[in-house]
Formats: sequence, C-alpha cells, structure tokens
Amino acid sequence: MESLAVSARSRDATPSPRRASTHLFDGALGASTEKSSPRASFELTPIESNGLANGDMASPPVTPVKTREQSHPAREDLGAESMPFDFSKIDYELARARCIGQGLWSKVWLADAKHPERRWPALPTPPSSPPKWTSSTTASSLFAVKTAARPDAAAVFKQETKVLTHLMRIDDASQYVVTFHGLDFRNSALVFEAVIGGSLEGLNNRLKQMTEVSRHLELVNLFPGLASDLVSGLEFLHEAGVVHADIKPANILLDISEHISLPKPVVRARYIDFSAAFRLDSDDSTENSGGSWDYMAPEQLRIQKELNNPTFASDVWSLGISLLSLLVGDSPYTAACSGNLFMLREAIKTGDPLSFARVSPTVQKRMSAAQDFVDCCRVALQKDRQKRPTASAWKAWLGNHDLLV
Repeated sequence: MESLAVSARSRDATPSPRRASTHLFDGALGASTEKSSPRASFELTPIESNGLANGDMASPPVTPVKTREQSHPAREDLGAESMPFDFSKIDYELARARCIGQGLWSKVWLADAKHPERRWPALPTPPSSPPKWTSSTTASSLFAVKTAARPDAAAVFKQETKVLTHLMRIDDASQYVVTFHGLDFRNSALVFEAVIGGSLEGLNNRLKQMTEVSRHLELVNLFPGLASDLVSGLEFLHEAGVVHADIKPANILLDISEHISLPKPVVRARYIDFSAAFRLDSDDSTENSGGSWDYMAPEQLRIQKELNNPTFASDVWSLGISLLSLLVGDSPYTAACSGNLFMLREAIKTGDPLSFARVSPTVQKRMSAAQDFVDCCRVALQKDRQKRPTASAWKAWLGNHDLLV
C-alpha cells in the first residue's frame, strides 16, 4: 500500500498522554473491510485501495473548474445555514484522486490540494518598494472529498452540510469533529480535512494481527485516552443539539498529532460522517437516521416510532458498543450470533451485550484482564434508556475513575 504523507496537526487542547504506536498506523489511510451487517442506506463502505468491490477501478470525478463569478445560483441556494467551500484560497485536484470509501449515497475521494498560482501585483510607481507576491495556502496537503453517488443524494448532502456548518461555527469544533471545509457549489461535493491514522475499525483490525500480550499492552496505552476523547466529543455534539445517529468504529477517525509537552505524537479520536445526523429543534429530517444493527440501542429495534428514532440516549449506547468492540476485538454479538440476523436482532433487544461477548473464551479472558475498561463501557450500556447516563454524566464518571488494569 502506498504511503500517503499528511502533515501532523497540533491541537490547542492538551491531549491525553498516550503515544502513537507507529506500526499500528502504517498505511492507516488505506481502507479496511468491514464485516457484513445490516446497514442503513447512507453508510459508507470501505473499499480496497486498488479498486472497487467488484474489481473495477474507480474513475475519479472531474475536477471542478474555478470560476471568477462572485455570484452563482448554486452558491445563493446554500443559504446562511450552509458553509460554502472557499476555493479561492485553496482548491483540490480530483484527476488523480483515490476512492477510499463508497456507499449508497456517496463516494469519498482522497484528493491533493491545488494551491493557487503566484499573483504578481502591478508594478509600483517609484519610489515605493515593490510588494511581495501573495498566495493563499493552508497547512493541509490532502482533502477528503465526498461526492454524490446518485441524484437523490442531494437532500442527504444538504442536511449534512447544515449539521456540519452548525458544528463548525462553535469554538473548538475541530477538537471533536473532523474539520469540514464546506460544500463546493461547483460539484455539490462536501470537502473535509484528510486525517492520518485511519478509523477505529481499522485500528481494531490491526490489533487482530498482534499477539494477545502485545494487543493488551496497546489497549492499555490507547483505550483511556480514546474513551476520554470520544465521550467528550459526544458531550460536545449533544450540547450543540446534534444527534449523530450512526456512531460506530467506522465513523470514528484517529488523528496522530504532535504536542509541545510530549516527546512523541499522540492518538486522538474524532467523529466523521454526519449523513444520518440531525439537529433537535429544527426542521431536519430523521428519514435517513438509523444506524448499523450491531451498534443500535435496544429501543431502536422496537416497532413504536417514538422509541425507535435515534436520540441522545441511543448515541450513548452506540459509543458504548463501539468502545466495547475495541476491547473485545469485534462486535460483542459475533460469537453468539455467528452472522444469523434473526439471532442478532433478538440479542440486541435483550440489552445485554456484555453477556453475549463472554460467549467467546478469548473475549472472556480479554475482558477479565481489563475490568476497568469493561466498567467504562457498562456505564453506557443500560437497557432502559431512561436510566442511561447522558454524555456529560459519563464524562463526569470518567473524571472520577482512573482507567487502570
């Protein structure tokens, strides 16, 4: 797999003192293959870097043409709730872009930044000194560009843009959410910061290649900080009035960042893919909200509409299952259900994923060796959503407990 250079970002907030294990994140931008499970139609499916699932090479879309027009119908249609991508400062090139994910609604391309050419000012009239040339650039060298895979994806993109714009206007949003640069009105693509480190799902897959002892040591190093990042991030989303509605390992990206107080880079976790998300107290649709079965809360499989809609409480459950999957190495239902969808559905409805995880002798040993981590997950995995803690309460619990093993 080719190596992709991405500049490390510094964070304003002090990160957890955990170091990035280099061998775990080599080639992390390459896509991993997710085990099949019932998925909502908006989910991105990772693909192999050398082509699509059927073996065909993905043809990158045409690079949008830069226009000098200040007014454009598509730009005007965005409205105040939607942030446009400002290609006058820096643009991207799709001709050689690599497809790193695809789904029913969209494809995601890893695209090189295209810096503007030097702009020489008119010659000055003596005796003033000639001004220096200027160029608008950013530190990013790569973009993740999300393009529509079908015409009716426009409504999904429109709502995702509104949700991300709302979040990006809040201070420190990029601490918790992968930076959104805006909607490119030229091709209706969503433009994001490209993040090094891969996804939490990819990390889980890499941990599977390690011995049990090495795997345990890596978890001891990484789990406390990742849990802290993600619970704090969930608190941020909920305080902003946003329900993510599809939290799972594939929608959590890992960022390897340097920090002045630490000798080596540290691993941070942030949320991505808000195609299912919606804002409370708004006219946002919940039509595309749902999630992946393994990470859905028990009440979401109920028939009653007032129960199966995603909520802050179901987000908390989904994060609890995501962290548990990192601890046990897979979905907690895998050993007990063996891919049987009826059994999976019934297992989720019981609201007892910890018991199903222990069906595997290997997983049982992993859980016994990291009881504090299990307790962290158990806090969120209350079957009764009325008894389930808020993200803020979960964060307070973490503040009062040292995750030691």
